[in-house]
Amino acid sequence: MIELIKKYSILLIIGLVLSRILAGIILMKFPNLLTSELQDGGTSTLSSGYLSDGFQFIINIGFIILLAKDMKTIKMKSPIILILTFFSAFMGVLFFILSIANVNRNQIKEYHNE
Repeated sequence: MIELIKKYSILLIIGLVLSRILAGIILMKFPNLLTSELQDGGTSTLSSGYLSDGFQFIINIGFIILLAKDMKTIKMKSPIILILTFFSAFMGVLFFILSIANVNRNQIKEYHNE
């Protein structure tokens, strides 16, 4: 379980940094990408957070794939964790780790009760 915690903590940090870096690179290459002209002659600019969040959702799909593979090896089924991971990779990974810890704790209790 420690290996999974290390693996996913590193991947979460990399995913967060990667989404911010990609958003920055795209905005440097296309500075007017999030700017639009209004009818009265003004301009409206969205923050770079929108672009960063978009990349984060794409990265979250990668986390869903990784969690699904790890769930398959552990023989655990939880589609709710995978759905949660799409919206927040951190929360999905957290609930995945907590559910594994709960299963391990229950197995230890059963072993000691026998």
